[in-house]
Amino acid sequence: MKFPNFKKKETKKKEENFDALLLEVDFFCQLAYMAAIATSGISRSGMFYQAARLPYSATRYFRRVDFVAKMFNHDYSQACRIVGEKTKDPAIKAFLLRFSGALSSGEDITGFLSRESAIVSETYGNSYERRLDLVKKWADGYVALMLVPALISVMGVVTLMLGVVSVTFLASMIVLSIVASIVGSWFLYRTSPREVKNHSFPIRSKEQELARSLAKLLIPIAVIAVMLLFVMKVDLGLMLIVAGAFILPVGLLAMSDDRKVTKRDSDIASFLRSVGGTMQAIGATAAEAISRLDFRSLGILKDDVSLLHTRLVAGISAYACWRSFVEETGSELINRSVTTFWDGITLGGEPQEVGHEASAFALKVSLLRAQRSQISAGFTWLTIAMHSVLSLLIMFVYSVFVSFTEIIERLMPSEGATQSNIPVSIPSFGLFGQDPALLDLFYVFIIIVVFVMIIANSFSIHAVSGGHPMKLVFYLALTGSISGIVILVVPSLVDMLFKSMW
Repeated sequence: MKFPNFKKKETKKKEENFDALLLEVDFFCQLAYMAAIATSGISRSGMFYQAARLPYSATRYFRRVDFVAKMFNHDYSQACRIVGEKTKDPAIKAFLLRFSGALSSGEDITGFLSRESAIVSETYGNSYERRLDLVKKWADGYVALMLVPALISVMGVVTLMLGVVSVTFLASMIVLSIVASIVGSWFLYRTSPREVKNHSFPIRSKEQELARSLAKLLIPIAVIAVMLLFVMKVDLGLMLIVAGAFILPVGLLAMSDDRKVTKRDSDIASFLRSVGGTMQAIGATAAEAISRLDFRSLGILKDDVSLLHTRLVAGISAYACWRSFVEETGSELINRSVTTFWDGITLGGEPQEVGHEASAFALKVSLLRAQRSQISAGFTWLTIAMHSVLSLLIMFVYSVFVSFTEIIERLMPSEGATQSNIPVSIPSFGLFGQDPALLDLFYVFIIIVVFVMIIANSFSIHAVSGGHPMKLVFYLALTGSISGIVILVVPSLVDMLFKSMW
């Protein structure tokens, strides 16, 4: 019995517009799968048919090989050569040409695919680590770029102190701040390794289901609450705090699920390797092999594997049991590694070799993600601290300027006052002659800069850390609430400071 593909079939449009950055990990997974099923002694046509059914971006090349071989009555070695010569991706092109040579020479395909899988594993690991090095460098560059909005805001305040500025000048500063933030975030997004961490099945883990349900409920409520507060003319800082409070539970659930998925991904390799080895040693089924395992060694997968074993022993179809196991973990890595393992077993492959290929893929990806998490953790807290400090600096400088302007207005002589009432003449520019409309416009500029920082910093943290898309909600809630507290508290503190001085 084969382990079916649960994912929806790719449409032609999706096949033509795929993410090239996902091709590396998809190709790695594709070769691990083919190396696993090759141990069963499957025919060439059967192997390419199975490989062509996978929902990965690299599948298109093997689908073309299968099509050319069957449509034009070529053998698979010739089909690999024809498709390889037309392929633009250098890694896949080289593999298909080598595969063509191996098929035509009669080389052992199982050994060939196993060696190629190991080579691609190292290649993918080196590429992933190079991207992590780029992320480190761009993380430092991003911190420098995010100083631009703060410096521009301070420069704007100084300019207003020296003289009246134009609307065009303020608009130029806004555009420059937005461009600097977008450039920094975009480069972090492009240099970060691209991968899919959570699967897209209709049934997901408990945390993902709860987060999705809460998002449908709390996000609309947050929007309505902010609109009501806006109509009531409540302070903008309070709006941000209320919005952050409503969406924070969704983000917290996403973060909790992400941590659990990470732990499950790190434990799945040892589980599949142990099951495969036990099946090979005692010549038993997967259900009996799982019963021989020490569940205490399974880590966070203990409950999931226990439930899987109970379902298998109860006589439920193996397909339904393994599918439920994959769905309830919520992990795309587990989906791919279990697909490799179960297809290899059901097609008659050697359990130990199949378990080795599936676990090697899962272990490699898990270790690389661990390196990424170390970098992302430091960048996350650095960015949050930077966001807090810069938001505080911007609002503090602006509030000081406004308060000082109010003091100057009090010192200005009232209309009709005699010259003898003032000791010296007071100039009519800068602090001494500000247009209230221009001050209001500059406040809008400050708020825009704060919002740009909220979005840019949240997106950058998520781009570096990766994981579930709903993690972005947590970062938005956190940075938004911090900015709301700053907007709400800093002007009052500055006003109290100047009143005590006055």
